[in-house]
Amino acid sequence: MKRLLLAVLLLLVAIPSVEAKRRETPEEIERKTRHYSGWEWGASARFGLVFYELDHMRITGESAVKAYQSQTKLGGNIMLNGGYLINNHWRVGLEAGAQIQYNHTVVPIYATAHYFYGKRKNCLFNFLNIGTNILFDNGARFGAVGAGGVGFRFQGPEKNHKIDIMVGYQAIMMTPRPYLDGSYSFNAKDVRLQEVNQSVFIGIGVAF
Repeated sequence: MKRLLLAVLLLLVAIPSVEAKRRETPEEIERKTRHYSGWEWGASARFGLVFYELDHMRITGESAVKAYQSQTKLGGNIMLNGGYLINNHWRVGLEAGAQIQYNHTVVPIYATAHYFYGKRKNCLFNFLNIGTNILFDNGARFGAVGAGGVGFRFQGPEKNHKIDIMVGYQAIMMTPRPYLDGSYSFNAKDVRLQEVNQSVFIGIGVAF
């Protein structure tokens, strides 16, 4: 009985959708079909929850010291981006902006790749980011960043701009200058400190 009810429900959902597609004229289908090529520019913002933090400190000649935290903290970024649409599915580009967190504010710069599914302007996509970040702390200190996830792109039939909604995961490694308080038998230059944060995020972007 449950299977029968499920089958009826699926038919009630599927049949109107199929009928609606059948009623679309060739002109309407063309207006809703994307034809990607050339350059695309935009901006995005993400709100993240940092759920894991690792501090890794190594002193020359000694074993590394690690400290873990797993409490939720806030983070996010604001990015400007540019990309080239290789074809109707693939977009590659660069993004740069500001990553703002509870512990540091850095400048991420990373390469991006997007893959758009199907042929319609409204579509699912996957994305991947990988690159570096710059922490200005008595000079530029470089780290690393990587992220990936899934999104949905909204675009009206007569609109040039697109709205992207995204959810994903990010790992960011920062290299702040060690803070040494007191008298130690080693120099600050012999200390290497790395902070690794992992987070999940939701984001929104606009592209032209």
